[in-house]
Amino acid sequence: MITINRIKKSHLLVFALIAMAVSSCKKGFLNEDLNKDPAQLQNPVPSGLLPGIIQSTGYLMGGDASRFPAIFMQQATGVGNQSIVANNYGVSAGDVDNMWSSGFYSIMANTDAMIKLAKQQNQPFYTAVGQIMLAYNMGVTTDMWGDVPYSEAFAGKANMQPKYDSQQSIYTALDQILSEAITNLGTQQSESRKDDLMFNGNVALWSRFAHSLKARFYLHLSKKDPSNFVKALTEVPLGFQPGESGAVTFSGTGVPTQNPWFQFNQQRKDIAFTGTIFDFLKNANDPRLAVYQDGQALGALYGSANSPVYLMSYDELKFIEAEADFQGDKSAAATAYNAAVAANLTRTVKSAAYAGTVAKTAADITLKDIITQKYFALFLNPEVWTDYRRTGFPALTAPAASSLGGALPRSFLYPISEQRYNPNAPKNTSLLRRVGWDVQ
Repeated sequence: MITINRIKKSHLLVFALIAMAVSSCKKGFLNEDLNKDPAQLQNPVPSGLLPGIIQSTGYLMGGDASRFPAIFMQQATGVGNQSIVANNYGVSAGDVDNMWSSGFYSIMANTDAMIKLAKQQNQPFYTAVGQIMLAYNMGVTTDMWGDVPYSEAFAGKANMQPKYDSQQSIYTALDQILSEAITNLGTQQSESRKDDLMFNGNVALWSRFAHSLKARFYLHLSKKDPSNFVKALTEVPLGFQPGESGAVTFSGTGVPTQNPWFQFNQQRKDIAFTGTIFDFLKNANDPRLAVYQDGQALGALYGSANSPVYLMSYDELKFIEAEADFQGDKSAAATAYNAAVAANLTRTVKSAAYAGTVAKTAADITLKDIITQKYFALFLNPEVWTDYRRTGFPALTAPAASSLGGALPRSFLYPISEQRYNPNAPKNTSLLRRVGWDVQ
């Protein structure tokens, strides 16, 4: 099954109050009493924090964290305003400031707070879920920027200038907290939890999400150390099963509850859904074209007010398995690849009939086949940018007006707020700077 959650205005209000408090404390401009809301902030409980953490993660992953990589990877085309600059790979330190401060680090600060509260109150379920959500958000953050604050990132006013941890040390820490989360979940029983907007208290699904993330992270590290392919394969059978996904879904009943891509396209209209991926799909007579694109607009599958934002899916896990198997067992790689394509077609167009058209065997499967189909499957997911940086697939040509001399971006610049106020922040060079696992 595809697990979903519905955004509720009351949950968004709670998280907004929490986020504003974090932001105002960080700047230190307001009287401390203005930050006190006895109803929401002075005595928080893990169950009160969790809905906003999940919802805001989904909103971010369908917002800036999707838009910039989608433009880089030619799954969307900037045609006006800021987006046309992004289309030419001119994303600045200022452009990513909100995604960093009000996005990832605001969410992770609240997640860290939830973990600490859950430990204090002896609530292993919320400890584990917090650890998984922290690992997810920190994993995306380090994949986009490389070395980032982690070990000192959540001290609040006690440390406004946290050090930057190496990406390798962050990955080691994330693997550890995911293992701890799995252990914590092993002590719990599933029960219906309305505050768990991802899996409704299903312990097994949270555990499989954690294992799936471990497989994803091992795959990322495989470019630097191929032994991680084997580690990824050990996690795959413990991860998502057919039909399972971690997705945030929006009710779409009003502006606060609408899918972020829908909101952006309604309000800005400076992105067109034309170009490379759509040409690929059209030339292959791929049925996903009809749900990804509607003229030059985003198709209904991901572009409606109530469309989901997928954090991870079973089909992604099968593509991970296919790539890892490809290193030594082409037959197993072909089997996993075929299953991945069929699973994605089922998820997107509700029919796996087309899978036979692109099916592969041990004799003809290639890494290009695996990553290209994964590029089609994970439409608008920033994981395709990670895959491109790891493998070079699919082969993409930079726009003629590219600011990077024909190359594609390999990381974001560090945000302007960090450059100004944190002396520990690395100095910006260019979007061609490689993150730790992106070895040449």
